[in-house]
Amino acid sequence: MKKHMFTSDEIDTHKSDRKEWHSFVRRREAEIAFSLFPNLRFRRALELGAGDGGQSLTIAKHCDRLICTEKDERSHAWLGQTILQRQAPDIEYMICDAQDLSRFSDRTFDLVFSSNMLEHIPDVDRCLGECRRVLTDDGLMLHLMPSRWWRLFNLGLSVLKLRPLGTHGVSTNLWREFYVFGATVWTRRIESNGLRVQETVGMPFYVGHGNTFVQIIKAGNALGLPASFLYVIRKDQLVVNKELHLTTSPLRSTAARELHR
Repeated sequence: MKKHMFTSDEIDTHKSDRKEWHSFVRRREAEIAFSLFPNLRFRRALELGAGDGGQSLTIAKHCDRLICTEKDERSHAWLGQTILQRQAPDIEYMICDAQDLSRFSDRTFDLVFSSNMLEHIPDVDRCLGECRRVLTDDGLMLHLMPSRWWRLFNLGLSVLKLRPLGTHGVSTNLWREFYVFGATVWTRRIESNGLRVQETVGMPFYVGHGNTFVQIIKAGNALGLPASFLYVIRKDQLVVNKELHLTTSPLRSTAARELHR
């Protein structure tokens, strides 16, 4: 497995301000993701759960047109703008539930991207099915999701700071959440939806307490502990070919004609 970690100098450069640290982490994650495909440019891309919009600007550098979505218009409104008030070249912002992409036609996007979003989706299979539907047959899907290492340190530091313990995503309890954050668990879940995980990449270590624990952040990166994993996903071509065969077979065509008489 490939791993990408922050250097000590990178951490020191961005550690002083909490907001700057968060912006740096998200920006670098997106930069690392797209550095894996230096020769690819995407015609039309979809970002699900755009958050504060920081990663959107990085994604936009690699595509001709980008649609950024959020479920709630008020998300990150504390930045001074709702998602519908944001403006950037070649980016369109809209409200959309990742579980229902019905406003988009089949095979609309050659890139679907999300970051730290799928663990918050109540019906993740429906979401993955919709992502697969709107993705072109040769398109690329990139999903970033937290790892068990991130969850373990996050919980431990919460205890240290006397903060209440709660789940990060939609899991009903901490044990269930810790289990589903495993890379092999997510891989099985993704591949059960007609997709293929082409590669899993370990991303730099950080903790869910901003820039408070700099020495722990440095130690985690030195040890190569991924705080999240990037899942590089393609459509399962065996499933695509089967679907194509069903669509174009003479029996199917005859049945379709009879149905529409």
